[in-house]
Amino acid sequence: MRSRIFGLKRSTLLRVSLAVNLILAGGLILYSILVVKNYFLWFFIFCGFAGLHSLAKAFLFKLDSACYFGFLLLFLGIVGVISYLIPLPYKSLLLLISSGVASIVTFIFTKQKFQFYFGVLQVVSGSLGFIFCIRIINLAVFLSIYSIFLFIFFFTCAILIYRYFKKVR
Repeated sequence: MRSRIFGLKRSTLLRVSLAVNLILAGGLILYSILVVKNYFLWFFIFCGFAGLHSLAKAFLFKLDSACYFGFLLLFLGIVGVISYLIPLPYKSLLLLISSGVASIVTFIFTKQKFQFYFGVLQVVSGSLGFIFCIRIINLAVFLSIYSIFLFIFFFTCAILIYRYFKKVR
């Protein structure tokens, strides 16, 4: 039977995934609030486990939207927990980079080129912004590198769109 994995229905496996993720997330959230006394960590723990459940759904039912959403929530959760445990500067840029990495990993599984281009745009934007914010490069160098990157990126996208519409005719 194609709808079963190891003799179990896929929906049953998804329910087991939900139960395990809820129990683990609830335990870690209570641990972070009661023991660690960090009242902001619960959101990122929840994001991580919701991402794991969404990834289980994506791989069980072969859904590309659940794959992207799962990797996005998982990476946001991981970066959020790490940034609260280790004081890292400019957390918003790290979250941008993690969402770009989620798009690139989704491209690896789904072979959708849009995911790859979107991921590259986010990773490069976040990385250049982070390098600028920690004062490795100055504003002039940042703007010149970023504007050149954006020009090349949008020029490449325009060529690909032109080829697509030319091939459709």
